[in-house]
Amino acid sequence: MLRIERKKVSEQVFDRIKEMIKEGKFKPGDKLPAEYRLSEMFGVSRTPVREALSILEASGMIKSTQGGGTVVQPVSITNLMEETTLEMVDVDEVLQLLEVRMILESQTAALAAKRRSEEDLKQMEKALGEIRRAIETQEAIGHEQDILFHQAIVDASHNPVLKQTMVGISNLYYKAVRFSLKKNVGFYEKRKQVLEEHITIKEAVARRDSEAAREAMLIHLRNARTKLEKYRDQQ
Repeated sequence: MLRIERKKVSEQVFDRIKEMIKEGKFKPGDKLPAEYRLSEMFGVSRTPVREALSILEASGMIKSTQGGGTVVQPVSITNLMEETTLEMVDVDEVLQLLEVRMILESQTAALAAKRRSEEDLKQMEKALGEIRRAIETQEAIGHEQDILFHQAIVDASHNPVLKQTMVGISNLYYKAVRFSLKKNVGFYEKRKQVLEEHITIKEAVARRDSEAAREAMLIHLRNARTKLEKYRDQQ
């Protein structure tokens, strides 16, 4: 019997089932055992099992069927709805998004260097200040601050279609950036490197050096890709 420790039983049941899905014990398309069977497996009452299943369904990891029971759903970065599924994303899909970012954001940085205003530079500097604070305090992953900086670059391109394109993938973008930066938590030097890369981009934009801005953005995103590839290969 797979017994659950006391304290937040429903959360522990949730974590255990999620881990079993991640390990492939329950694969996409598989039907989960009935509530009573899960309660026997974990040595708990059916109430926390029911609560855990509700969270799993809200997270998009399982789906109730018309005939009763629940079926495991495939987890893809393109259909993430909740943070709970973030750690289960295939890293290769995040890498694919990075390829898209390299195409879009490198040219966006070049345009920003040509078209930026003084107000645009202020917004970039403000975002950089927020990133610095996140690093120094170690209180946050820093993804929101990171996204603010990249958004400032997009805004400085003064291309409404490009801005709308980024808005269209904003949910996916947000979760992928959070996924990537979470790997840097606790590593001061890695986070400092990301900040320095942002500063280099901003300085090129400030000089109106389109080629340097484009290259600095490419280097920044390539470094992110390299770190994720290393993380993937270690799994």
